[in-house]
Amino acid sequence: MVAGPAPASTFAVEDYLIASCHLTPPQALKASKSLAHLKSASNADAVLAFLADLGLSPKEVAAVVASNPRVLCARIDRSLAPISTELRALGLSPSQIARLAQIAGRYFLCRSFVSKVRFWLPLFGSPERLLQASDWNYWLLSSDLEKVVEPNVAFLRKCGLSAVDIAKLLVAAPRLVTMPPEYVQDAVRRATQLGVAPGSQMFRHALSTAGCIGQEKVDSKVAVLKETLGWSQEEVSLAISKAPRILVASEERLRRNAEFLLNEVGLPPQYIARRSVLLMYSLERRIVPRHLVLMVLKEKGLVEQDRCFFNVVAPTEEKFLEKFVAPYEESIPGLADAYESACMGKVTRGL
Repeated sequence: MVAGPAPASTFAVEDYLIASCHLTPPQALKASKSLAHLKSASNADAVLAFLADLGLSPKEVAAVVASNPRVLCARIDRSLAPISTELRALGLSPSQIARLAQIAGRYFLCRSFVSKVRFWLPLFGSPERLLQASDWNYWLLSSDLEKVVEPNVAFLRKCGLSAVDIAKLLVAAPRLVTMPPEYVQDAVRRATQLGVAPGSQMFRHALSTAGCIGQEKVDSKVAVLKETLGWSQEEVSLAISKAPRILVASEERLRRNAEFLLNEVGLPPQYIARRSVLLMYSLERRIVPRHLVLMVLKEKGLVEQDRCFFNVVAPTEEKFLEKFVAPYEESIPGLADAYESACMGKVTRGL
């Protein structure tokens, strides 16, 4: 009896992904669904060799493949090589290219991908900043440049925002510039209605605020400010122009901070309106502990009675300790420990 032909061997995709691409079993199971058509490892081997020659570590290769398994099907001469060469020419390192590929997923192999990177780099100033922003919003690397991104950026420039402002805006409100132009224009309109003029120093902050909360929430928080602080609409507008991001704070924080500043610290409503960032600070970890330190220093006659409260609360932790705690530790033993305890919520009255 003559034996029939041996059955064709089946390419074990999952095993290959684990053994050659260093994916975990769960990653390999998920990725294999996109590679069910693969019959051999020939193209995948060539891709892995190319990525290794580019300088990617096994861990970076695994991250790229897990993000976009179909990269193993890519034509090196038509996509991977030209894209990688152009990205290197733009100043990206192999590691940065790997991170871009991981973030962008299937968009990494699109013809327009390099042109998008080329567009964003001057705005962000460096590949690293672009990567950080793309981590927040991968739509930066996938949105339509001609129909969405370029019109939005041009419009924001007309509103007085510089390239640096736009780059910072993309960190505070990552999706804003990748939204339809009508949405961005509406956000600019609402930011202006908050009382912050286009071209002013705070307009970027007002725009990021308007871009992430709706008008209903704005109205609700304005009502809290008027009710708690007795502000007029003019004072509300002044407060928002000084610190637009107060509208992102929760209503509870706004109310609790306002009540403490009024009733415990004794600040006039007009003072708070001009220094409205006070409403955003942590009550428990910043305002209360520093207020208690200031009260003790005043009681001991170590600082002026009319010391500006804002100048006590606004400095960084390092500057505060340097100016208001360290110089007085000999005259007030335990001041530093008491302040630290207050910051942890262990002291509510006195030090």
